Amino acid sequence: MKKLKPNLVIVHSFPTNSLILGGFYDFLRDYFNVHPIDLPGFVKEIKPMKTIELESYAQYVKKEIKKLKLESYWIAGVSFGFVVVNLVKDKKHCKGILAIEPYLGSESLNLPVKTKITFICMISVLRFFNVFYRAWHSPYFQKRFLFGSSARVNDKIKEYLNEIDARTFFETAKILLVNKNHGCFLKNCPYVLVINKHDGSVLADRIIHKFQTEAVDLLVTHTTAAHFPKDMSKEYFLKNIKKGEIEKMLEFIESR
Repeated sequence: MKKLKPNLVIVHSFPTNSLILGGFYDFLRDYFNVHPIDLPGFVKEIKPMKTIELESYAQYVKKEIKKLKLESYWIAGVSFGFVVVNLVKDKKHCKGILAIEPYLGSESLNLPVKTKITFICMISVLRFFNVFYRAWHSPYFQKRFLFGSSARVNDKIKEYLNEIDARTFFETAKILLVNKNHGCFLKNCPYVLVINKHDGSVLADRIIHKFQTEAVDLLVTHTTAAHFPKDMSKEYFLKNIKKGEIEKMLEFIESR
């Protein structure tokens, strides 16, 4: 008898969506029934929120999960997505949380303080003059502050970023840069941490230590996938997430 795949609700990273992460989700579908949730403003068909806050994102995810009517599921957050799903409360149906290269607050970002301050000031100026959209579509701004960064490097991702609302992008970026509290408190539930020890975007050692000291029921699995890989194909993730690590994860999940 064929074993049923566990349900996996998943929330994307910043600044991505289910289109950009399609190859990763296809990889996960070999092992899970994958239910992607795009946050408002990250795809054109979902209108941006009036007030952009972590709690608002979490409430939106909770409402979308209810629509799925799943008897049981695990919930996954990729990078920034983790801090959102970790705020979702559903003890009855949610069996645990997958933290995939998780963001745990601004102090977990591998960015110099000077760079953080520069970006925070820049976003504040854009907000004051209400020029989010003008900046977003400026070729100079895109090259200097968006596509010139390690997170956004090829034409395919540039095309997908056309899906993302400018104000949502900048307001969410500011949350990442200033947030120190939300999502940093691990709950009393099973966690699977999926982490690349050599991740260049987050401080992997600090994240691993936090999970090992605070999570009461934890499995740590390892990957060699980059935080924002140039290649987002299923084949890339097949090469960089070993089958043995996935098997350990599934065994842990099925035993909870």
